[in-house]
Amino acid sequence: MPRTSYSDKRPRLDCSSGVKARIRALRESMGIKSDSEVIAYLLAFYDDHYEKITLAKDKHYRESAEMLDRQQSF
Repeated sequence: MPRTSYSDKRPRLDCSSGVKARIRALRESMGIKSDSEVIAYLLAFYDDHYEKITLAKDKHYRESAEMLDRQQSF
């Protein structure tokens, strides 16, 4: 949701349009209320699975993240 006033002091997290589109799609599909909750969910998921991530999977996730970050939403 765009900021409507300068008095909004929440921290801002900037991301590419491709990442933002995926966050919104995940938010819709899971019925989550806000982008912040989606990010919190992904962080909780990461924390829970961190020790189980292999080097090969880590490489795959990083490559996928780079590709998504470079995408342009139309």
